Amino acid sequence: MEKEPNTSICFVLSHLPQGGAERQTINLIRMLNGYGYRITLVLYASTEIFYREVLDLPIKVLINKSTGTNRLVRNLINGLYLRRVLRQNDYDIIHTLLFHNGFWVRMLAPAKYTGRIVYSIRNDLQDASGFYLFFERLLVRRSFVTTNSLKVMAQYLNLVGKRYNDRTINIYNGFDGTKFLSDIGAPITGKVIIGTAGRQNTQKNQIQILEAIKQLHERHPLHFFLIGDMSQDKAVENNDYVQAQGLMEVVTVLDAQPHIELFYRKFNIFILSSVYESCPNALFEAMLSKCLCIVSEGANSDNFIHDGVNGLVYNGTVEMLVSKLALAIELIVKDKHQEMIERAQKYALDNFSIESMAEAYKKLYDNILS
Repeated sequence: MEKEPNTSICFVLSHLPQGGAERQTINLIRMLNGYGYRITLVLYASTEIFYREVLDLPIKVLINKSTGTNRLVRNLINGLYLRRVLRQNDYDIIHTLLFHNGFWVRMLAPAKYTGRIVYSIRNDLQDASGFYLFFERLLVRRSFVTTNSLKVMAQYLNLVGKRYNDRTINIYNGFDGTKFLSDIGAPITGKVIIGTAGRQNTQKNQIQILEAIKQLHERHPLHFFLIGDMSQDKAVENNDYVQAQGLMEVVTVLDAQPHIELFYRKFNIFILSSVYESCPNALFEAMLSKCLCIVSEGANSDNFIHDGVNGLVYNGTVEMLVSKLALAIELIVKDKHQEMIERAQKYALDNFSIESMAEAYKKLYDNILS
């Protein structure tokens, strides 16, 4: 890999919890190391680091260790820390992501960084508060903006105006084929194994899958794994539903798992039931793992899944999910799903590799600096 001459990039995050956006950032940093960039990671608001492997990378990590208890005071201290770091250094590019980081970085970065800030939007704009969206119309002038789906890119340009088209680019998420790639789909061992992975919140809508499982489990031998952050607002409701409907023998609810790839390899079917998504990590990880994927229309933002071609799509209702899930079980039991999962894996490999993501960001950085 040809190395670039001494270009410095500063990634700025409030903290590094478990999450798809954070995982994508670590993947990007790892790939950019191969190009020879000098990389700094600044965590300006917390010492939390879920992805501890970042500490083993040959990068500089700056962490604000302030522990204020009053929220206003804490925010002030965090902002001053971020401002001081950016003022005292002269990075070639600042790269930040997520709505709150995009706001604070562009508000506080010294004037010398105007035009050298990359702000990556990793979520559907429905996730953003009106506060952040209001200021976006002003702060866009300081940065280049990347989205990870054409749907979100259209939302963003509709918000800020088409005149910023030349400052906005879509770069899809990239996935580590070596980590998730499977040669064959999971075998059937008596029961069809179904799974989903994602935060247990309203957006992910896992209750809908539980309702479908309730209707199907007596007709088909199956087991469902619901994996996702139990600190989120729908975790209690999901667990209560399992208990109330007597599904304890056919449903396993787990907190977020650090080695989710091990679960994908057990799943015959993966369901993404989200009300909306941008470029969902879990979907592509499951496709690479050769799960037969069922996705809601809301989660299929850029038509990643073509119904009956590389997976199954349902219209967001429980009734249609039950129908598609029953079809998926039938295809798997009769071993008629192989072509579908082969096409899904090839599509993910051809269009969403970690290498292509890194190349796209490298091109963006080069264009900014030139």
